[in-house]
Order: sequence, then structure tokens, then C-alpha cells
Amino acid sequence: MTFIQPAASHFINGRYVDDTNGPVLELIYPANGQPLGQLHAATPAIVEEALASAKQAQKAWAATSGTQRGRILRRAADMIRAQNHALSVLETYDTGKPLSETLCADA
Repeated sequence: MTFIQPAASHFINGRYVDDTNGPVLELIYPANGQPLGQLHAATPAIVEEALASAKQAQKAWAATSGTQRGRILRRAADMIRAQNHALSVLETYDTGKPLSETLCADA
């Protein structure tokens, strides 16, 4: 089976952060037990960086009006719906559920 992504990074503050210090975790397709890829578990330093970024972003989010937050969330929902098929394929790889189920029941 071809890996979807050979190695994954952590996405923090709008960018990918490489950290190969954490233990390697194999991503396994539950339907057949075949490997899909691997990633590195987050180290404490990466977790701290992510938390600091989230705390900073929350300040800006809190200062955003309810109307604007609603617009942002509706736009996010539209973007997710537009990628329903691709996200369903990923969910199938992650859980082993049939694609017919992830396209509808998990959408």
C-alpha cells in the first residue's frame, strides 16, 4: 500500500513544525493492517509551543465580534463540505469504515 503521506509534521501557528525527537508512531489501516505512514509523537516542547500559540490565538478570537465569528465558522463549514469526499477517504483509512458510510453517516 502506498503511504498517503510519508511523514507528518505538527501544524502550529499556521506552519508545519518539524520535530523528530518524539517516538515514531505507525499509522495502520485497520481494515487490512497495512501501514499507511508514520508520524512523530509530540515532545513536551512541541506541546508547549502549541499551547502558547493557542493561548495567543484565543485572545484575537475573543476580540472578534459574534457576527464575524459566525461568518468564519460558516465559511469553515462550507470548506469542509466542499472536501467531503477527500475527508471521507481519510476517515475510511483511519477507521476502516466503508467509504459509503463515511460519505454519509460521518459527513
